[in-house]
Amino acid sequence: MPQSKSKAIYKYARISPKKVMPVLNAVRGRRVFDAVNFLTFDKTKAAKMLLKTLNSALANARQAGVEEKGLIVQKAAADPAPTFKRGRPNSRSNYSKILKRNAHLTIVLADTVVPAETKEGN
Repeated sequence: MPQSKSKAIYKYARISPKKVMPVLNAVRGRRVFDAVNFLTFDKTKAAKMLLKTLNSALANARQAGVEEKGLIVQKAAADPAPTFKRGRPNSRSNYSKILKRNAHLTIVLADTVVPAETKEGN
């Protein structure tokens, strides 16, 4: 049986990848319904964004006809997106940079693969 995958990407999310990583690490490898439950009760901005992405990936899986019970979060990643460059005047006629970092949030759902039991003869 081939392993089916469904994917969703939240592009140009207005949050730093560094701030999303702790939530991603908590969700990666979990069953989908456990991950949805975890993200629903997490109060961070990153959790809201990831919940939106996870629900989109789940909808993509339903559209492909995949059974939802066996789905796990196989991959959860936050890649850097283009950075907004801002600045403000500083003392002594200097100008200090303000980098507003963005992220591309990727979630891939896959079926859990149950390995076939092998019987070893003695």
